Amino acid sequence: MSLRFEYDYNIVVKLDRWASRLPDDVDFIDYWYNFFLSDAKRGIDDKEVDNSASFWITRWRTDFEAEYSPKLGEGFSATERGWFSMYAQYLVYELQTPSDVIAKHYGKPMFEWLMDCYDAYHTIGTNLFLQYFMEKWGMPPGVEKPFRIVNR
Repeated sequence: MSLRFEYDYNIVVKLDRWASRLPDDVDFIDYWYNFFLSDAKRGIDDKEVDNSASFWITRWRTDFEAEYSPKLGEGFSATERGWFSMYAQYLVYELQTPSDVIAKHYGKPMFEWLMDCYDAYHTIGTNLFLQYFMEKWGMPPGVEKPFRIVNR
């Protein structure tokens, strides 16, 4: 699999829009956790699959929801969901690790922690966020250093 290890602005923005536009009564943490485990997300992360950056969110959502049925629960605000989706994707890029590896390694508690951090972290940059993340959660298997720290 050939992951995008640099930030792909189009992907980050499209994931933000997707998350922001989900219904307010969908269990967002469960949704995004399962999304990270999905084939649809692997396709988004793999630039060789089908040029996923060219697709709009309706295609991705349709592909994902074909294998996952949204559950009712806390949906958080559109702003919180958008921020969460961007920072979750930054983890994929910075840790140079497929999203399913991140979800399996850290589990749903990391996704819950990330959403709980919105108030504290929504005004900081990704470098500082990554530092806090690593102090709390450590590195996933096979990762020695995050991408930006390696390339400083």
